[in-house]
Amino acid sequence: MKRVLFILMTLVLSMSVFAQTKLSAAQQQQIVDKVNKSTAALRTMQCGFTQTKSMKLLSKKMQSSGVMYYKRTNKLRWQYTSPYDYTFILNGDKVHIKSSKSSQKIDVQRNKMFRQITSIILSTITGGSLKSSADFTVEMYKSGNSYFAKLYPKKKELKQIYQVIEIYFNPELTMVSSVKMQEKTGDVTTVNLNNIKTNQPINDKMFCID
Repeated sequence: MKRVLFILMTLVLSMSVFAQTKLSAAQQQQIVDKVNKSTAALRTMQCGFTQTKSMKLLSKKMQSSGVMYYKRTNKLRWQYTSPYDYTFILNGDKVHIKSSKSSQKIDVQRNKMFRQITSIILSTITGGSLKSSADFTVEMYKSGNSYFAKLYPKKKELKQIYQVIEIYFNPELTMVSSVKMQEKTGDVTTVNLNNIKTNQPINDKMFCID
């Protein structure tokens, strides 16, 4: 279960942050409104990703890569292709997690933690996570010509795992470009999205839960 939860939370990272300026409440609302306006038009998204996990107790970084497909509403395929095969599929309230050695199906509505995490994943992709809610306290920052958000977990379950989640946007504020998650243990997972394509047809078979 711990491995599954880790895979889920690392679905959606890394940019070096130099001079950071925290936005005022009014400035933050302007940025959030602009991001939400852009993501409201997002019907589909597909991209590649590279993931790096830096562990506090190890000097060697763990690296992996794969592809991601998203389709409104509540359809997501996150597939690791290197150095191992591991696929997470979300279709509505159903989740299918499979690898070369195992396969597991989960009813999200019957698992509180999965329900929270899948909601966070989707809201991160669509920009909905920027709204202050029961899940996070949100702070927006500017670094150079770029903007990023820091999300501080409010709920006990997430506080036990994560200290802060950072979401970075492309300069046009139309798309999430990377996400960074710092765990309570000091470990940091970064996922960078690349070759992003939006609003192009994606076959529903990509989200099929057999």
